[in-house]
Amino acid sequence: MARLWGLLCCAVLVGCNYNTTGRSAGNVGNIYIPFFADETSGERAPELGVRLTEMLVMEFMSDQAIRVYQGTSERDLADKELIGTVKRLSESILSRAPNETEEEYRVVVTCSIQYSDLETGETIWQNGNVFGDGNYRIEAGDAGFAAALEEALEEVVQKVLDKTIRAW
Repeated sequence: MARLWGLLCCAVLVGCNYNTTGRSAGNVGNIYIPFFADETSGERAPELGVRLTEMLVMEFMSDQAIRVYQGTSERDLADKELIGTVKRLSESILSRAPNETEEEYRVVVTCSIQYSDLETGETIWQNGNVFGDGNYRIEAGDAGFAAALEEALEEVVQKVLDKTIRAW
């Protein structure tokens, strides 16, 4: 009886298209993601557009139902297109101890992103203010800044994934 119950549960899960990843790539198909433009000065964090694009490509590629194209000549093979620009990188004081010996900084990366259907020419979603942030203490130095920047980029990636392929 227990075996029959287990088989019934498996059949229901398969029949309901149960997905343990929380993603639904069925609406994405093949996607063209060229390298994001970078309008930041690049002095403290060079090549943010390249870094963000690589992170996004890795996430999309982890869903085996999606094929990612990056070459200009491959654009015609894709169903969707994800175009982006890193607009701004800012760093500001978040808090300062009363004795002014400790400071915490906030790093913010702001992007403009457009996701389109290449077959219909329709813009599925567009947002000129997709941002991510991360914090670090000044005593952590450059390593703290790098960790906060990585956290900010990861947040941007998660927001893009939420709008594009998450099945909520």
